[in-house]
Amino acid sequence: MPCPDATAGVGSGGVLTPFSFSYLTSRRVPSTRHSCGFPQIHPSACAGDVIADQIPTTRVAQLDGGLPLLLTSTADQHAVSIALSLGLGSRDDPQDLSGAAHLLERLVMSVPLQGGPSLSARIEQLGGTSSAVTGPESLTIHAWVLTDDAPVVAGWMLDALTQPALSNEALDRERQVVAQELAVAAADPADALQAAFLDAVFPGHPLGTAVGGTPSSVERITLDPLLQVHQQALATVPLALACVGNVQEAALRKRMSPLAMARAGGVRPRRSPHAPIRRPNPQDPTWPDGFCRLLAGAPAPAVTDPRHYAFVLLGHLLGASPASRMYRRLRDEHGLAYAFRARTRAYSDAGFWCFLAGADGANGPAVVQLLHAELTRLAQRGPAPADLEAAVRHARTELLRKAENGVESAVVMASDYCVNGVVRCPEAEAARLAHVTAADVAGAAAVVADGLLVVVRPDGRARHEC
Repeated sequence: MPCPDATAGVGSGGVLTPFSFSYLTSRRVPSTRHSCGFPQIHPSACAGDVIADQIPTTRVAQLDGGLPLLLTSTADQHAVSIALSLGLGSRDDPQDLSGAAHLLERLVMSVPLQGGPSLSARIEQLGGTSSAVTGPESLTIHAWVLTDDAPVVAGWMLDALTQPALSNEALDRERQVVAQELAVAAADPADALQAAFLDAVFPGHPLGTAVGGTPSSVERITLDPLLQVHQQALATVPLALACVGNVQEAALRKRMSPLAMARAGGVRPRRSPHAPIRRPNPQDPTWPDGFCRLLAGAPAPAVTDPRHYAFVLLGHLLGASPASRMYRRLRDEHGLAYAFRARTRAYSDAGFWCFLAGADGANGPAVVQLLHAELTRLAQRGPAPADLEAAVRHARTELLRKAENGVESAVVMASDYCVNGVVRCPEAEAARLAHVTAADVAGAAAVVADGLLVVVRPDGRARHEC
């Protein structure tokens, strides 16, 4: 069962979720901003960003022209994971052209490169794999290739992103593909639920709209406006190239074209402030007959806010692990829901916390009531020491799992550096989690309990099977 996932920092997922669109996997991802009045939570000793020179395994260099190069050495591997990220996401789409960044991503991967095969075809011909993902704040192309091929592939990726051969023919073709993606998403009950949840959390804001746009907005995207979006992005937003594996910096530099590096280089400002997000207005849900899915949640802090880590642990405390109190109450004691999940999602300036569950509509109100009761209990008493320790261990395990996946690590690293200007390592993130106190978690639980909103959708596939 999919659940909103983050793409930067702790609680972030490199895996694609229904809130992000990818070149090979058309699914969608959300975003966030914080304008709600969060109570101050204990800042803890580990607050602040990780500085690149404090991380022994990742080195930040610059290519000619100033493009950041993030190198993580893993000498015992025979393949290299590469990710190139541009700080252009769906929240940056022109007002009437939502889906422009995602459509650009598809074109970068599929149009002819230097008069020959496309980027994706070239990488596959070398025996590698490639894909791309567009989120609310970044567009990232990535590949996994043999070490000897990494320098040339990195050069191709930079060429494709900075000098794509966009044409009306290619645009028409990819527009049709995106239309099919949107049709599939509209027919998927899980995607419909997540779309409604984002709209409720971020009313009237770009973070509450589909990353892929709508059929009508995509149909309005023509070549000239798309070229303008691309050219403006190259001139104004940051880029970052990340490599995880046994690759030599000198070999990478030899394969980068001067024109591509010139177009990608230069000092770029980080994201400009956007209009504040309106406070959500929770509505009482209508519970359908039969099986349904529900998403309950509330606004949460940004990924750069020290309070973010308490919300990460809150997700583990109320998540699907048999070690969580929510598992014991929801499944073992009451049998109200079999599949559920909780976690936080964070962006550069906002975030949200959410709880996803599948249940019979008749049990839905009881599921929400139990969730609110557990949030209130945590807000008043904080977690028990053993429960907090288990949550920290689960969060640390999740961090290490993602870090040991080369592609996922490269994607998160490039996107995070591109959007937030920092490199984060598992050890430093784990230290921040370990410094979260019971009072911190109590504060996070109080925020969610006070602002809890619930969105419900019937599961059409489940009814059809019955």
